[in-house]
Amino acid sequence: MSIEILSWNILSGGFKDYGSPEKRPERIDGLASVIKELKPDIVSLVDTHRWTDIFTVTQLKQIFGYPFVQPIKLDDERLIGIGHDNGVTVFSQIAGTEMQTIWLATRNAIKTKVGGIDIFTIYLDDVNEDTRIKQIKAVLELVDIYTPTIITGDLNTFDRGDLAQTNKQLEVLGYKFPGPMKSMKRSLNEMKRGEVTKILVNAGFIDMGKGKGNTVPAKLFPLPVNDPVLRLDYAFGNNLIKLEEFKVLTDEKYGNLSDHYPIWMRVSSL
Repeated sequence: MSIEILSWNILSGGFKDYGSPEKRPERIDGLASVIKELKPDIVSLVDTHRWTDIFTVTQLKQIFGYPFVQPIKLDDERLIGIGHDNGVTVFSQIAGTEMQTIWLATRNAIKTKVGGIDIFTIYLDDVNEDTRIKQIKAVLELVDIYTPTIITGDLNTFDRGDLAQTNKQLEVLGYKFPGPMKSMKRSLNEMKRGEVTKILVNAGFIDMGKGKGNTVPAKLFPLPVNDPVLRLDYAFGNNLIKLEEFKVLTDEKYGNLSDHYPIWMRVSSL
């Protein structure tokens, strides 16, 4: 049985920004439209800011057209401290889907059991690699080595194998936008450590999106960059996962809805 999965950072829950006072995200209908058009079996969304506050599960089912839905808050103390906790949401159209909230050292994530496959939807810390290391190790502690497993989401880190090209791209961005890039220097240097993906590979996971395209930035990124030049969104599978197809969806209709492009994959279990 093949399963199609869409994994996407949708930027501030579809709101104009994290401080938006609106009761309904400005981009929610556009997001629902492109997802309905794709009709993936599983949708893993991160950065679903405020969804647990403004939507019921029933409302999300109606908006997106999926029978199984789980939205959660991250409950991350650092984010709560700066005034905007975030969220993760998973949709499924496969009967028998089981979803549960899991704790990753400093924040929540979602584990989905579907069609004999475990899917971890995660959104790692955007500031510190040491925190991300704690979070990814917490994921691995929950992995059953005898079960086909996928770990997907925005890992907020670079892969060391990408660094040569990533550094070139960051140098160009630094030349074009010295002020904004200087303000991001500390976070970018943490991402360049590349420890998280190394830990996953050492644990036997395969980077299914390696060499298949970058995911950031899309059109809603605060700097005018025309093409994605960085990879922050990943899907890792263990040796019981067969990857049938993988692509980054860089059509304009996706780029106009977030600062990240979504990743799409078709997988089955071995």
